[in-house]
Order: sequence, then structure tokens, then C-alpha cells
Amino acid sequence: MLNLSCPQEQLHVSVQTVSHGVSGRSTQPVQNNIYLESTSSGMRLVATDLEFISLEANIPATVRDQGAVTVPARLLTEVIGSLAGEEISLEADDHSTLRVTTARSSFRIRGMSAADFEMLPPIGDAARLEIPQRDMHSILSRTVFATSRDETRPILTGALFKIASGGIDVVATDTYRLALSNLTVDTTLEDGRSAIISERALNEVLRIIAADSDEPVGMVLSDSQVEFQVGAVKVGSRLIEGQFPNYEKVIPDDCDRSVTVDRAEFTNTLRRMLIVAREDSNRVVLRGSEGTLSITADSQDVGHAEEQIPAKLEGPEPEIAFNARYLLDALGALSHDEIVMQLSQPLSPGILKPADADDYTYVIMPMQIM
Repeated sequence: MLNLSCPQEQLHVSVQTVSHGVSGRSTQPVQNNIYLESTSSGMRLVATDLEFISLEANIPATVRDQGAVTVPARLLTEVIGSLAGEEISLEADDHSTLRVTTARSSFRIRGMSAADFEMLPPIGDAARLEIPQRDMHSILSRTVFATSRDETRPILTGALFKIASGGIDVVATDTYRLALSNLTVDTTLEDGRSAIISERALNEVLRIIAADSDEPVGMVLSDSQVEFQVGAVKVGSRLIEGQFPNYEKVIPDDCDRSVTVDRAEFTNTLRRMLIVAREDSNRVVLRGSEGTLSITADSQDVGHAEEQIPAKLEGPEPEIAFNARYLLDALGALSHDEIVMQLSQPLSPGILKPADADDYTYVIMPMQIM
């Protein structure tokens, strides 16, 4: 049976990482556990909901006997976290009880048989590519927030990856807004691939990669599964089946006016307007006139708020209402100094994008001007 020892800090980080793979809603109690396995070279930890997420971490360890056990994720996290800075020994007996010991402490955790723990099947014939972490972070952070939370439309609860030899497009939409991020990179794939990947898996990838690192993210994609490799951590998921909406038809091509503003100034103004707007479905009204963009919010219960910021206007003067939180989601994902909004009629969708780049498009549906 499992018998090994390892540093507390490494184990704690790995337990925290893989515990995000536990859904807590599984009808199989063993799937609410973390799978621990001692191997010839160290320790393997796995947690999965068998559908949208699988997390695996590997750490070096001094192995005395090979074996496996599963234990409750939350309990294991609390125990390991409480033993800061110590060498930890883990030993499982034939009754699936895990003994956790240090020089001064001892715990016995009642687990379940590792033989009953299910995992995602190995990925078979698959396409493989590597992307720098900073690039993966960019395309995910600018899109994943726009996925839908409506589980009755599972297609929209994931983001579409379109991978070709010259780059990757990632698209997410909840029907109220659509985010499209383009990455130009040599993927070395001769044949294009498309896949809808769950928001839960993509957010886990976002959580463990660094926004400023050139270290690679490995991506393995088959017809039914995807797996991301980040250092010693693997994030896997089944792909969401179905046909993603034709997002290209949603992007308007008849915008006859534009508004260019400072991103930080626009962001701060919208946050102030939300104090009132949140009582009216987050509605803010944008009106452009003579080099100024006016942002207003009204609520019968709270009152009125208004602010003007400098803007560069082109075309007819715009008047349109948007959900301020949807605007802030996109603005928070961008780092550019200026953004441009391309608009048309008050009830037509608008586009938000960086003023100096063409690698991001955010389409947002308008609200009624009350």
C-alpha cells in the first residue's frame, strides 16, 4: 500500500490545485475524493468530476511502497495546510485509512478504495501543440468570462477553439455579448481543428498559468477530450458536443459611428455609475457630443448619476444603452491605453475593441433607453 514522505509545502500546493477538480455534486461518493498514488518516482494526485474537469499533479517524494488510496478533498486540504513547513509521511492501510504524520503530529483519515475511483480515459489519437503561457493567458482572460452560465444550453457554457496552422481563435458568448480573441502563432497543425471546451476547465488553466511567462502550455486535443499540461499539472476535460453558433454573423459590419476613449478613465467612470445603475439592471446610457462622451445612470429608487469624459467621435453622434457590467468585463481584460466603440442605431449591437490592435473583438447587445 501507499507509503511515502514529501515536503509539506509541495504537497499542500498540489492538494489545493487538484481539489478544484472535485465537484461536490457527484452521486458517487468516491469521486468527491482526491486520488493519491505513490509511483516509482514520486506521488500522483488526481481529482475529477468525470465530465468537465480533471486535475492531476505530480510531485517528487521518497517512496517506500507503491499503492493508492482516495480521501475526502476538503479534509485532506485542511490537514495538510495545518502542518506548515514540516516533512510529511503518508501511509495507507488495507482498509483505505490514510495516516498523515510529522515529527509532532498524527492524523488518521478514513478514505475509500482507489479501485473504485474513475478517471477520464487516456487521450488517443490527438493533435499536440505548445503555446507560451502569456499568450494562452491573453486569449483566455479576454474570452472565458463571456461564456454562459445557463446549463440548459450546454454549447454556450464553453468556449470555441478554432485552431489552424497560422493561429488560434477563441470565441465565447452568452447571447448578450460575444468575445473573440485571435492569436497569431505557428501551431504546426496541417489540418484545422475545432473544439468547444468547458468554462470550468479553461478557468482552471487560467488559474495556474502566468500572464508574463514564456514557459509553454502543452495542449493535446482529440475528438472527444482535451488536456493542458502546465509544468507538473495536467488539466483535462471532455469536449462539449454540438454545433457552436455561427458567431461571424453576429459581428456587425454596418457601424457608422465610433467613440474612442481612454480605457482607464472609462472604466473608473462606469464603476461610479454602477452605484446607481445596479438598481436598474446595470443600465448606463452613452451619449456622444462635441468631443465628449456622457455616461448616465438612473434609478427610481436611488436617483441619478452623470459624468462626462473626453472622447474622439467619428460619424453621427451616438446614443445607446448598455449593461455596465458587461462593458467592465471586457475593459478589465484589456491592457491597452485606448479603446474604440463602433456603434450604429440605439437598438443595434455595438463593438468594443482596442484602438491600436485587431486581435480582439467584443460584441455587446444594447438595452432599451428608458
